[in-house]
Amino acid sequence: MRWIRRTGLGCIAALYVLAGRWGFHRLAAAQVETNPFLELRLWIVMAGGLLAALGLLHRAQREARPGEARFDGPLVTALLAFFGYLCASASWSPDATFALTKVYDLTLVLVMSVGFGLAALRQPAPRVLDAFWTIIVAATAVLALTGVRQLLSGGGGARLAVMGGGPNIFARLMGLLALGALYFWLRRGQAWLWIPVAATGVILALLTGSRGGTAAILAGVTTCLVVARIPLRRLLLLSLLATVAVGTVMTFTPLGEPLRRSVEERFLKLTLNYDGGSGGGGGEGKVYLSGREVLYEAALQLGKDHPVAGAGLAAFPALGLGVYPHNIFLEVFCETGAVGLLFFAGVLLTFARSALKRRLGLDGATVGAAVLVLLGSQSLSLIPHLRAHETGA
Repeated sequence: MRWIRRTGLGCIAALYVLAGRWGFHRLAAAQVETNPFLELRLWIVMAGGLLAALGLLHRAQREARPGEARFDGPLVTALLAFFGYLCASASWSPDATFALTKVYDLTLVLVMSVGFGLAALRQPAPRVLDAFWTIIVAATAVLALTGVRQLLSGGGGARLAVMGGGPNIFARLMGLLALGALYFWLRRGQAWLWIPVAATGVILALLTGSRGGTAAILAGVTTCLVVARIPLRRLLLLSLLATVAVGTVMTFTPLGEPLRRSVEERFLKLTLNYDGGSGGGGGEGKVYLSGREVLYEAALQLGKDHPVAGAGLAAFPALGLGVYPHNIFLEVFCETGAVGLLFFAGVLLTFARSALKRRLGLDGATVGAAVLVLLGSQSLSLIPHLRAHETGA
């Protein structure tokens, strides 16, 4: 029974991380209206809620043993304060419909965040992590194969993405594949298997052309290696195997040419010399931000206009400024003001404090995944509301 519970807990957490706002309606050939009941996250959260109740029962029955998850009161308090204030800001939002949609999103995130912490009580963290990363690697590997097949069947000219999601989302998923491979390498060895898998995740992220996603992956992988305290000898082995894997893909597979083209167009021309690279003149050294600099400026100005409490939850899309600001800090600032930023900083600092207190038991891949998601949120949204209505997210 305990094995079933901890395996189910890891699976639910993995599915929630992978699912996002994806729903079965995205598989329809034509554009259909978003239906919350067709979104996987709703059912995942409800399953997590049941496990949370079991966690509370276990906590009431006995004290935690060494290696088991404990209740983190300060972190739970910080989460409740942050999400509570975000939901309260709906009361001064310029559009109630937009605000209520986002309140629904925030409620699911809060229930899952706190519920998972409760469900994990009295569970051995390594066993839960094994189940979590097993599902992550299996699911993202299937998505990787689907993406490669789709890319090659389309001639290799389009940016890599699958199942109605955008390239940025796919890059983040490939980052989780890379970190999952590193997790099993750190736990089980078998570098000949897991290092090439990790390298494949990074290669597929490059194929998406997502510069923000790729940067987040590199930061996540670096964090994983630092937290895990990998010795120099293993780092050299890691670098050698990764180089061989990349060279093999570039030289002997059909992905070589799309990969070269993606790196040249998305990472070299657009980032280092956008105007010159696209045939324009006099713009050397400029960085192409896909129009996001306009969103950043709009979000910053909206925050300046309402610096203390913000313009209200979902004010950014409600005012017609865009779907979301593409930056988590700007999103919090423009909609909830400096007060919201303080609550958000409280969550990050409390999380960092809890992690440092338990640093000897930290898992490098899991901490790396947290860094990947946080940095990836600088190019995506805190709550990807209305993502279904955006193309190429």
